[in-house]
Amino acid sequence: MSNSYNEYINRLKTYKNLIEQKNKSISIIGYLRLFTAIIGLGVTFYTLYIKSCYISLGVFILQLAIFVYLVIQHDKEFKKRRHSIALKDINEKAINKLNGGWKKFEDDGSEFKDEKHNYSNDLDIFGKGSLFQWINSSKTFMGKEKLKNRLLNPLKTHLDISMTQQSLKELSMDLDWRQQFEAEGMIISNKSINPKNLYEWAKDRNELYSKFWLVLLVRLLPATTIILIILSLVTSLINFSVLRLMFIVQFSILFIGSKKRNETFDSIYKYKESVNVYFKLLTLIMKKNFKSDYLKHIKNNLVVSENECAVDSIKRLSTIYNKVSNRNNLLFIIVNILFLWDYQCIIEFEKWRINSGKNLEKWLDVIGEFEALNSISNIIYDNPQWSMPSISDGDFIVKATKLGHPLLGDNRVHNNITINNKKNILIITGSNMSGKSTFLRTIGINLILSYIGAPVCAKQFECSLMKIFTCMRTSDNLENNISSFYAEIIRIKMIVEGVKGDEKVFFLLDELFKGTNSIDRHDGAKALIKQLGDEGASGLISTHDLELCDLEHEYPKIKNYHFQEYYSNNELKFDYKIREGVSTTRNALHLIKLAGIDLK
Repeated sequence: MSNSYNEYINRLKTYKNLIEQKNKSISIIGYLRLFTAIIGLGVTFYTLYIKSCYISLGVFILQLAIFVYLVIQHDKEFKKRRHSIALKDINEKAINKLNGGWKKFEDDGSEFKDEKHNYSNDLDIFGKGSLFQWINSSKTFMGKEKLKNRLLNPLKTHLDISMTQQSLKELSMDLDWRQQFEAEGMIISNKSINPKNLYEWAKDRNELYSKFWLVLLVRLLPATTIILIILSLVTSLINFSVLRLMFIVQFSILFIGSKKRNETFDSIYKYKESVNVYFKLLTLIMKKNFKSDYLKHIKNNLVVSENECAVDSIKRLSTIYNKVSNRNNLLFIIVNILFLWDYQCIIEFEKWRINSGKNLEKWLDVIGEFEALNSISNIIYDNPQWSMPSISDGDFIVKATKLGHPLLGDNRVHNNITINNKKNILIITGSNMSGKSTFLRTIGINLILSYIGAPVCAKQFECSLMKIFTCMRTSDNLENNISSFYAEIIRIKMIVEGVKGDEKVFFLLDELFKGTNSIDRHDGAKALIKQLGDEGASGLISTHDLELCDLEHEYPKIKNYHFQEYYSNNELKFDYKIREGVSTTRNALHLIKLAGIDLK
């Protein structure tokens, strides 16, 4: 087993033991709370019965203090257990992933599937058994969105890819930090909900409470009232009727706009838990000293000024919450009237929204970026035998040694392949089920991994920067009255238009024009291949049309490869190894016989 697998096993044992310890601690504290309450109240009532009032009061205060302490400790232990449970689940999932059980993971990114995208549907980027399902460890809406965007919109420059590679290597080496970050994300309630409403709430404004005259008024009135109260106590100059008038005025002011203020306070309660968990994630980022320039750059988005960062700002919001959290008791009513407390809190909150509310979306985007990068960095940690691709604009479009499909696990077969600038279009032939389509996807998905800064499933891998287009899965769309052939034409049109752009195009085409007759299919495919080649595009075409292979002699950019089958004990077998040249075998009749059709 790999070192990563053993590490996950050890961590799983550790967190299982921690959970057992916390269960015991929580149980013991629960019994102590009950014991303290029973004994404390018993002694309190007994001493009160024997008329030892001071002793009774002392015992009650001591019992109450111990009980409150135990409640606080119980809450701390409960939170530690919840954190340990999250870490246990993370390591169980990592083990299942290495054992091939990742296809059962619930979050497969199906909501991101887009048949109109230039490659995602054909290369299994989202959905059941997809790349997203395999690598995703994001827990928040932002993290999943950022990972989706990275998979759909790969990096376009050598510098960006190089910087991302360095950042992923750095993150991959700190398993503990990555798992702590993921565990905090797991605790968020409604973590997959779009935080759009939260952003709007943070950016919203109530201009009234930032008006200078109002701020001055709600500062002066309580100060004046308090001064008058003090003067009334130490002198006879202040009549009680003056104090009564001041209280009536301040009480009346509290009714003005109270409904709107209460709605604002309710919104603070509503978002408090999410903001607090985001605060923990932001704190983990701020405390971490990153080395790579790219991670430093992302982290710098959390810095508001030289003396303040996102964490400080969220702390202030938490302080505001604490100030308004006990508004439903009798004592608060007195405090509210005396200090115009609602106004003080709403003014402070509006000040926070003006200074920091506009930055909340940017800060949460940073959380999403780190979740996405952590997801991708897991590939490095779990597959140390894979290689970091070399991105170059040299002679090779793709040059791979022991290239395999990253999602096939132990079932993958490795192949060597070279596509250079002289022979940049490969025609792949072979019988049914011999591995043609899988090989196209193998190259495509490894190119995507290369362009997001991830390692690839190969011993060595070199490639150019290219824009990938595919035409592999096309089907009828009855809702839009589109046949599979017309759907294929739409995909081909996208590729033809793509080669007219500034970017170099790499195409993957599986069984061209399969929805029409053999003559039109052959002529159309031949014309398309030449046109794509003339426009400077590169790529692979799989086909059963062996006549297309004659293009190798007519067109210097084309090279033929094939897969083949063999028979063992009258059973059809495949080795899924690619070979140069044209396929000389076929298995369709054998498969037809397996269907029970009697060929005479």
